[in-house]
Amino acid sequence: MLVEKITSRQNPLVKRFRRVRAGGERPLVFLEGVRLIEDALATGARFESVAFTTELGATGRGAALLTVLQGVQCRGSLVSKQVMEAIADTRTPQGIAAMVSRPFFELSDLFALSPNLLVIADELQDPGNLGTIIRTAEAAGANGLIATRYTVDAFSDKAIRASMGSALRLPLVTDAKREDVISRCRENKIKIVASVPSLPRTPGLISDASSEPTVRSYTECVMTEPIAIIVGREATGVPSATSADVDELIQIPMAEGVESLNVAAAAAVLLYESARQRQFQFNSNLNSREA
Repeated sequence: MLVEKITSRQNPLVKRFRRVRAGGERPLVFLEGVRLIEDALATGARFESVAFTTELGATGRGAALLTVLQGVQCRGSLVSKQVMEAIADTRTPQGIAAMVSRPFFELSDLFALSPNLLVIADELQDPGNLGTIIRTAEAAGANGLIATRYTVDAFSDKAIRASMGSALRLPLVTDAKREDVISRCRENKIKIVASVPSLPRTPGLISDASSEPTVRSYTECVMTEPIAIIVGREATGVPSATSADVDELIQIPMAEGVESLNVAAAAAVLLYESARQRQFQFNSNLNSREA
């Protein structure tokens, strides 16, 4: 890592860091903080640029990170605290930020290895929720997560921080067409289930139409077979068009007066029910790779 010194907030590299942080250069991901950059190194991410302050080297962990980064082929910049504040998104920056290549997976990458557990994030709008779901999916042994079109960017600054580095390790497919995802699941004999806010008054079929999917409590859903769990938009849930295409609709029982759970909380309940049914024999995720 060749290091230059930057003291001006108007430096072109500083402006580029801010542009990447805002999602203006999709091939790159903005990372901030020691933990995320350690995670990126561990996954073999391709570093484009690193900016750091002198204060970073004052801690043992920070000094160790700088030592590792010295062997990385990328642009390095020693910046002032004021410049780091302009680059960073947090109120109290840890003194390091980086731009790395965005991991890229296609649907074929996920389905080629016969996944047992997938999460489908369908039009989620809150980056914190999506990041939390990605983190939980990795923890529960999911093979990957698919974000449909109109879902918030899984590699936005807020989403990737909420994922605590899981977005760099768990295979993520983004901007997928909903119908393509459903079709791939069908081709690979993966059961599709979607969460719904509440059960109808009489458990069983939603209606008398035999084509409608079954609605049941999540504890009654068999999750030991290959399965894809769909969680929908925060305000409206899974669209009715999607609900008609799934095998089962599942519901989490709640106390009277509570309309619904936060989508990240609901996803955690469902993912860990799957993990429980599999006796916590966690799957090995695909290895990350770069575009």
